[in-house]
Amino acid sequence: MKDALNLDDNHRYQDQLAELIQTLNRIGVRPLLLKGAATLVSGLYPTPGERYIGDIDILIPPDKLAEILVVLSEIGYAPKTTDQPPITAEDFLKQRRCHHYPGIRSFEWPIWVELHIHPVHLPVAECLTAEEMVQDATLFSWRGGECLLPSPTHFVMHNIIHSYFVNYRMEENLRLRQLFEFVHVSRVYANQIDWTAIQQRFNSRRYYRNGLSYYVALANAYLGFQPPPEIPIGHWIQLRAKLHLMWIKSALAYYLLYLFYLIFRLKGYARNPRLLKKKLLTLSFYKSFYQSLRSFKTKMWTSV
Repeated sequence: MKDALNLDDNHRYQDQLAELIQTLNRIGVRPLLLKGAATLVSGLYPTPGERYIGDIDILIPPDKLAEILVVLSEIGYAPKTTDQPPITAEDFLKQRRCHHYPGIRSFEWPIWVELHIHPVHLPVAECLTAEEMVQDATLFSWRGGECLLPSPTHFVMHNIIHSYFVNYRMEENLRLRQLFEFVHVSRVYANQIDWTAIQQRFNSRRYYRNGLSYYVALANAYLGFQPPPEIPIGHWIQLRAKLHLMWIKSALAYYLLYLFYLIFRLKGYARNPRLLKKKLLTLSFYKSFYQSLRSFKTKMWTSV
């Protein structure tokens, strides 16, 4: 049932993406599709419903950002409503604080669009540049428009950087959906992926080299992925990945984290005994405390 609903959703997302591409083509822009948008167009999965989409990510030329915002506003796209006026394209490019312009959305369509100036977060931007992604991309005609699709090598690199170095290392959140997509695309495009180029890119710094090996080891531990010979996986890294899996699968790990969070919250309340005593007599206190624990527990279970 969920897959059927997601298939319906993704068909709607494809309609939105098709209009977006056609609109950008009219001003001479062929967007490079990233992540979920690329999978919807490339047919990476047997059916579109097998891939959950959170938003539409596209890479665009920085010098076209202002013009793109104008033409998209003409078909109903606008930034999230706030008390502050939306940042201009000129100010955004000057500040260089984020790899994509703040999300925009049209009420005619279901999901947000992120206009990327860089393919990855700025702290790890050296790993993969927009210029090289565009240079090696494939021009693709789709539903009356033209777009660019990342090369299999760059699709894999983008997945590793976003899933491991950003979600896992920066946010401490390993997402199995992204890990599965890494394994899936590695198998579908096995002969088209330049693992040597990937290894050499991450090998330039020890931080990235160890991260690449560990991410591949996690794919092996969780999903049985056979590491390519170009990516060496040491015994210690293999052990770390297996211990990570054992920890996640252990119910004790969640109960311990749950207990630590409970103690943390109680210590916070104990700093003001008079206020705590007063709150203990109100029903809203218990409802709020219960909801915060449930939220924390849900976050733990969905973090992988």
